[in-house]
Amino acid sequence: MKFLTMLKSLFICLCFLAATSSLKAQDQEFRFGMKLSGNLSWMTPKSKNIERTGNGVGYSYGIMGDYYFQENYALSTEILITQITGGMKYIDSLTYLGTSYSNVDYDFTYQYLQIPVSLKFKTKEIGYITYWTQFGLAPSFLMGARADMSGDLPAEIAADNPNDIRVNEKSNDKYHFDNFDDKVFFMRLPLIIGGGIEYSLAGNASLYAGFRVDNSFTNIFNADDFTGARNNFVSISTGVFF
Repeated sequence: MKFLTMLKSLFICLCFLAATSSLKAQDQEFRFGMKLSGNLSWMTPKSKNIERTGNGVGYSYGIMGDYYFQENYALSTEILITQITGGMKYIDSLTYLGTSYSNVDYDFTYQYLQIPVSLKFKTKEIGYITYWTQFGLAPSFLMGARADMSGDLPAEIAADNPNDIRVNEKSNDKYHFDNFDDKVFFMRLPLIIGGGIEYSLAGNASLYAGFRVDNSFTNIFNADDFTGARNNFVSISTGVFF
């Protein structure tokens, strides 16, 4: 709770700094652009009954804007649709629909509306290239979640029911959940840090490329339904400023 309070304070300070500094700026500039990102994500278990089962691949796309309140300092905002994937395995057995399964695996797909807000620091142009770095928060709001669950039937059930279709499929049950939203916490709050370059084109237009680490501090799942886990990712993005 203390850490979340600190993050909220950081967010307020970023907004206040940008607002007060902009009043003093003489050369104000707002730049608008579009971006596309690919991400590599992973889950970090926060309890002992689950473990991570590999990395996932996702994407982001949307619009971005930089408001320069000083020559090389900007308040950067984005509106993104972001998909994150990941998987986990239950170490203990799990009961579902009255049957206890072992070796239970979940594969998840989450879609969020992300609204990153960060401070952006930019160098002067060197040739046609400028370098930048940024630091801030990316509040994310759940738009949808899907999951696939698979698990092995207990040996005694397989022995007593040799004609069961699940036994014939190597005792592996698969369930697909198109609507998994009620199991997932509605908000995700990550800290973001990144950097990259811009390549100047004609006028104010420039090509954009960047790398970002998105590190969440909130539980993925509703506390009453699942044990704790967090999803994080790194991304590579490209886009254009106009």
